[in-house]
Amino acid sequence: MAVEPATTLPVHRIDVDTYNRMVACGALEGQRVELLEGLIVEMSPLSPAHNAVVTRLMRHFAAAPRWWMRVQSSIEVPPNAEPEPDLAVFAQEPSPKHHPTTALLAIEVAVSSHMIDRNVKARLYAQAGIPAYWLIDVPARTVEVRTEPGSGSYRHCETFKEGSIVPSPLTGIDDVDIAALLAGITD
Repeated sequence: MAVEPATTLPVHRIDVDTYNRMVACGALEGQRVELLEGLIVEMSPLSPAHNAVVTRLMRHFAAAPRWWMRVQSSIEVPPNAEPEPDLAVFAQEPSPKHHPTTALLAIEVAVSSHMIDRNVKARLYAQAGIPAYWLIDVPARTVEVRTEPGSGSYRHCETFKEGSIVPSPLTGIDDVDIAALLAGITD
């Protein structure tokens, strides 16, 4: 009698504390990974287009010293996630002793990571109570602005196309001109 091969592999999920211990002991050194829904997930490579958009966002948001900004740094979403938004803005300086558990704004720049950013990360950022989540879709040349976080999702999503201005959710930070943000950038 032939044994049917398994169609799925067994998966062992871990929590934030286990993940942070793995990071602290160097087990993930040199790996571009993040913890999403209990799974250690490989992050997309950083393309020149991705880096250019993140750099322009840093310059834009750094113009308002009232806010604190982190780039490609973890936000802890207990019990089992620690995504790393491309840019996050905070009301005050995050503690140097642990990762923040929320932000005022999280931004992901998607060149090839659309499905994870649009689905998994949007759900996690809503769960963390982040009031605004932007997904900058470089190939589509759009910015999806999600607001009104609820239990596991955002209740409102508006898509701004190239030629539009994205209103800033924060006092003292200018609105974002999508054409200027993506000028000269191709995926």
